[in-house]
Amino acid sequence: MLVEFQDHYIIYVGLGLGMLCCCRGLVESLASCVRGVDDCVDASCCDVREACGLQDASVCALLLRRAVLLFCLGQPLLLSAVRLIAKRDHLKWHVSAWLLQADSAPDVALTNATLAAPLVRLGVVEMDYLLLALPFSFASAANALAFTRWSHTQDGTTAWDCSVSESDTWFGFELTYYVQVLCMNWMLLGLACREHTVLEVYYVGLALALVTWYFLAASRFPHDTKLDHWVGSVAFSVLLLALLPLWDSLATSCSVSLAAGALHAVSVWALVLGHYSAFGNASAAYVCLLRFGVTVLCGVFNMVVLALDDDLCAPVLVASGVFIQ
Repeated sequence: MLVEFQDHYIIYVGLGLGMLCCCRGLVESLASCVRGVDDCVDASCCDVREACGLQDASVCALLLRRAVLLFCLGQPLLLSAVRLIAKRDHLKWHVSAWLLQADSAPDVALTNATLAAPLVRLGVVEMDYLLLALPFSFASAANALAFTRWSHTQDGTTAWDCSVSESDTWFGFELTYYVQVLCMNWMLLGLACREHTVLEVYYVGLALALVTWYFLAASRFPHDTKLDHWVGSVAFSVLLLALLPLWDSLATSCSVSLAAGALHAVSVWALVLGHYSAFGNASAAYVCLLRFGVTVLCGVFNMVVLALDDDLCAPVLVASGVFIQ
């Protein structure tokens, strides 16, 4: 079964980018970045070493922060640019992810050689990875915009505790990141779990997002009672029960799927352990650094995948009409 996503999707991407460019927060962020770079160059008299902050660590930290924000804000544009540069047929459907789909009238047979199971009639869902990556990129851009608004009301000593939720702009930053975590799970699992069905990826991604949301919310509160530790233990158990079957059945013959599975594991455990260890005593800078670090890793991975050949890990159709990995 082929998921129809016609060539006019580029128009939708352009409209989304146009709306994004009209946002006040993006314009203010770009303007502040340009002013900061201009002031840095003027203060250093075009000395690259001083402009890079080798003599002032705060300048380097400011430039790095603005570079990360611009990268997150421009992810939809960067993904579209990579697609235009890497692919010759710009308006062609590029299949780069495959999942299974139970079909009432199946016409494709698949086999699992590792389990020596009999043939099971299933359909194959072909997807363009850009379709999976765009929701994550738009969520990342929205989260960066919300962070820009929220950070204007904070300073470098802000603590990541229950008092941080008193800010109205903080709620937008937190909500957009929750959506981003959900999109990240579906995106990476959709590429890694080639031997699973669409419904399995959908529900497992949703379950992982719910468990991860618990750890994101619990990071602002201390864990002083036994009940807090018991709830944390149950959440860790649910996380392992959801992840281990997926990791055990990853398609080892495809390097892209393995890379997606490894990145998903690193991202999930970095977010879970990093937030759970905060215990309401960490700084907001530490939490934001952790979150944006994961975002940058996923963004770079998306651009690499879109630049690869479409048929790098395509299923092989043998003479008997059976698809093998």
